[in-house]
Amino acid sequence: MQAVTVALDVNLAVEVHDADTGELLHRELLHNLVVDAGLNLIRDLLDGDAPAGLTHMAVGTGSTAAAAGNTTLGTEVYRGAVTQRVSTSKTLVVKWFVSSTQANGSTLAEAGIFNAASGGTMFARAVLATTISKSSAITVSLTWTINLAAA
Repeated sequence: MQAVTVALDVNLAVEVHDADTGELLHRELLHNLVVDAGLNLIRDLLDGDAPAGLTHMAVGTGSTAAAAGNTTLGTEVYRGAVTQRVSTSKTLVVKWFVSSTQANGSTLAEAGIFNAASGGTMFARAVLATTISKSSAITVSLTWTINLAAA
């Protein structure tokens, strides 16, 4: 019996906008790491365990490179419920909006996607190439795109 491999191509787009005008100030496209706990989350779902889906995202100030064994962000500063999920053929897009009143005073350097409002399982983590000095003058949106394919 030959094993079947499913490839995950997971990428993150981070956009920073002026809170007043909506003008795009910065856009960054990142390839992130689906961590071991995230792979086990998929395994558990396929095994019929019915774990919670991807419901929350978080940002933090940690800058250590993502590693397969990560289960949390380096230094989480804010977590919130995803604002939109869109499923199409072999693709899931998950979006999150950080308003001008959230996470202010932090230098955002990392992001993660989770299945709970606190704790839970981290599916993937990314370290930003350019940190974001979060203030009330800006909003931040994160869009995680998960593509599935037979490998």
